[in-house]
Amino acid sequence: MHRRHILRWLGILPFTRSLLAEGVESRPLRLGIMPFNSTLALFKTHQPLRQYLQIELGRPIELFTAADYFTFLNSSLAGEYDLLITGPHFGVMCLQSYEALVRYKAVLQPVFVVRPNSGIRSLDDLRGKRIGLSSRLSISSIGGVKWLLDHGMQMGRDYQLFERATHGAAVAAVAVGELDAALTTHTPLHQVPEDVRAKVSILPIDVSVPHLMTLAHHRLGKAELKRVRAALLKFGTTAQGQAFFRDTGYEDYAAITPEDLESLAPYVTLTKALLGHPS
Repeated sequence: MHRRHILRWLGILPFTRSLLAEGVESRPLRLGIMPFNSTLALFKTHQPLRQYLQIELGRPIELFTAADYFTFLNSSLAGEYDLLITGPHFGVMCLQSYEALVRYKAVLQPVFVVRPNSGIRSLDDLRGKRIGLSSRLSISSIGGVKWLLDHGMQMGRDYQLFERATHGAAVAAVAVGELDAALTTHTPLHQVPEDVRAKVSILPIDVSVPHLMTLAHHRLGKAELKRVRAALLKFGTTAQGQAFFRDTGYEDYAAITPEDLESLAPYVTLTKALLGHPS
């Protein structure tokens, strides 16, 4: 699609013209969003945030995602985005080039979803079952698989894994009986259609990690990094921000602590092992 058409679809073209007329720095900021949902759903969900940041920062924001987690991580590590909304394990892996600004306040808890009449009530009931997930590289997948391994269950021997394009697709596969269970988290489950959500129930596990992080590339400079962080922290005080956090289940933004980063170390190690990267 021609760039001009992309800008018009995103609502950026009129904004860019007004900035140029005012003599304001108009180079768009590229906001990359981890592909945990379909592209259309991701862009629709994040339109309020994009529109808010455009006004607060005084420059256009372009939204980007990728076809899969692997491609998105490589693009992030290559510095293709100015801003990132990404999984916490990916965020830690990007800290050499990006500064971690905030995370979502909600706790990210991997859970299994099953059909209420499936007979799956405990860990042992998952033996021999077909388990779906959005990507082997998602934090919910890594957290869930680690939990299964810690409890003596090995992939391939005790259960089979099947990837679907998104969390929603994995949950839907359970709802219609294609899979026995799916690994996801509370927030994507909150965002799937109500008719799908009504057909599944939750099997919780005792795993919790920091939620999705927002980062900014160091090339923006210290002053701009400070402005972006301040704008994000203010978002929850606005009407559109409150609606965004309510509709997504993210609750608000919160500071990223040293304890957050330390708690992610085992998941980063597992991610690197899956990718064949040195620790």
